[in-house]
Amino acid sequence: MLGLLGVLTAITGTGLGVGRWTRIRVETLPLPVQTPVRIAVLTDTHLVDDLSVRHLQSVLQQVYAHQPDLIVIVGDVVSSRKDLPYIRKGFKGIRAPLGVYAVLGNHDHWSGGEAVRRELEALGITVLMNESRTLRKGEAEFILAGIDDLYTGNPNWERTFRAIPPNPKQAVILLSHNPDAALSPYRNRAHLILSGHTHAGQIWVPPGFHRLAKRLLGRSFLPQTEYGITHPYGLKREGKTWVYVSSGVTLGRSVPRWFTRPEAVIIECTPS
Repeated sequence: MLGLLGVLTAITGTGLGVGRWTRIRVETLPLPVQTPVRIAVLTDTHLVDDLSVRHLQSVLQQVYAHQPDLIVIVGDVVSSRKDLPYIRKGFKGIRAPLGVYAVLGNHDHWSGGEAVRRELEALGITVLMNESRTLRKGEAEFILAGIDDLYTGNPNWERTFRAIPPNPKQAVILLSHNPDAALSPYRNRAHLILSGHTHAGQIWVPPGFHRLAKRLLGRSFLPQTEYGITHPYGLKREGKTWVYVSSGVTLGRSVPRWFTRPEAVIIECTPS
């Protein structure tokens, strides 16, 4: 009995340790870009206290070591309205040659979407609200689009893609906090979708668990996402579109991570 208790204690402790072991994950993807573009992806920072601020600042230093051309923040910057003062502390000094862009997540809207947007913009971060930007690196260009949160915001697919031709020659990269963007017909107009929201489940479970729970219980432990239930983390190809669902930066507070590592992602876009 004591032996079993020791094994369970070791597994629990190891899982919690892994949940605090942040990594920088690098993915190389072929996209229609004329020259390589390096994008750093941050999502689900959930700034709630000074510890989370120090954690984010540490992650940013690791990101800078990869010399990204562009940094994108894919929602859930904070967890609640009282956390707004931590935004300027956490993202202080954030920079990239092609700029820093963001979309809002469900927690951002619950915290006061416009207030979160103002805090980010005060740091020089461009918040994309159902709109796109054409970015250039040398003679090459690509399109970055951002849609508002699909469940708590005011998403407008038509407006988001209004300035983007149906079959663009440039790479189109879509930012959507919720990975359910991969279920939209507009998915086919993007070469890459970058999302978060799921925290990779926060606690590791066997593949298929979330689908089974939804079938048996009528609900999922991954709220407000259908795509995330079947694909809670990582890279997947959907037709001609790449989809990356990041596990996010947050360490977790009310529910700590267990065998799901926090991360920032470096997407190396190479000419296809």
